[in-house]
Amino acid sequence: MDPMQGDLFICDVANWTVKDDLVSMDVPIFSLSKGKDSDIRQYKRGDRVLRVIPSGVGAATVFDKDLLIYAMSQVIAARNQGRPVTKEVEINSYDFLIGTDRGDGRNSFESIVGMLRRLKGTTIETNVPTGNVIQTTGFSMIEKYTILSEKKRVGKNGEEVSRILSFTMTFSDWAWNGMMDYEILTLHRGYFKLAKPIERRLYEIARKFCSDKAYWKINIDLLAEKVGTSRQRFKFRDDLRDVIRNDCLPDYRIALDVNKSPDDVVFYTKDSAKLAKALLGSNSDALIWFESLLKKGNV
Repeated sequence: MDPMQGDLFICDVANWTVKDDLVSMDVPIFSLSKGKDSDIRQYKRGDRVLRVIPSGVGAATVFDKDLLIYAMSQVIAARNQGRPVTKEVEINSYDFLIGTDRGDGRNSFESIVGMLRRLKGTTIETNVPTGNVIQTTGFSMIEKYTILSEKKRVGKNGEEVSRILSFTMTFSDWAWNGMMDYEILTLHRGYFKLAKPIERRLYEIARKFCSDKAYWKINIDLLAEKVGTSRQRFKFRDDLRDVIRNDCLPDYRIALDVNKSPDDVVFYTKDSAKLAKALLGSNSDALIWFESLLKKGNV
């Protein structure tokens, strides 16, 4: 066993930085639906195919991902402090809910078991073509979970409702190996305040691809694939315009370059000094191009 690993890691780090894994920031593994999503989704690049296959309880969503982000952030913070860590982690529900800005209402506690079920039940299937042979691998986002402490009550319709107080979950090898190799990026804590699934996906994409750049652009259809939406282009464009008007993404803004056909989507930093330095240090055409983005009709 790695000397840095113990038998069970307890998520009790007080000051932790929000961490996210690079793969799911790029590929739309998590569903954008707020309801039950039973659709099998496929993401293809060249010969590589990734499929997301839900279980009977539905696909894991971008909001379910908060559990992974919280646990991952705790593990990385502890590891950076020199503490032993392990794939199996113990989480206090109250600490998780407060740490991810979910609030500590009854419904928040009751929702945790559904999150665990979807994370455990959703299968990620990938293929690796080698010559004439294709190797296909399937795995879950977490290997297992155990409810350590819960309160139960009878709901209005006579069903049993659980209030999860603490639980353990075990990372999949895929998630664990990525963490141990530091295939991660830091997120702004304001990520948890983003209420719409598309806002969360757009921020993740901006954080990964814009990163330290002042601006970054992408074709609108390719962006739709990365976001994981199947909405028609004109509807997706309307969604983007809503995000642009609300200006809710931490650290980044978005503009549409309607001079392209189809549109380009431009992500750019909210750091005006950094943006000006990049544009002025480039060439006059870059500054003229960017100013045209901010005109009425492009935002």
